Amino acid sequence: MSNVTPLKRKGSGGPPSTGAHIDSASYALLVETLIGFLELRISEGDQGRHCDELERLTLQLESLAKRFTPPKGAA
Repeated sequence: MSNVTPLKRKGSGGPPSTGAHIDSASYALLVETLIGFLELRISEGDQGRHCDELERLTLQLESLAKRFTPPKGAA
């Protein structure tokens, strides 16, 4: 059984004491989701739409992806 590092929301006490781990399938899903959000944000911006929420979510996903790059953990 592998250890799981919980994801904490901003202001919930700082990073966990151990390094964050993610399996390769979850990491691939995270990166695909980030790319989808980036593409959506770009297309919405190109159409002149106000997309602050997309920007916020994209930045959160980028931060999460950086936390797990390079991916470690169960393969």
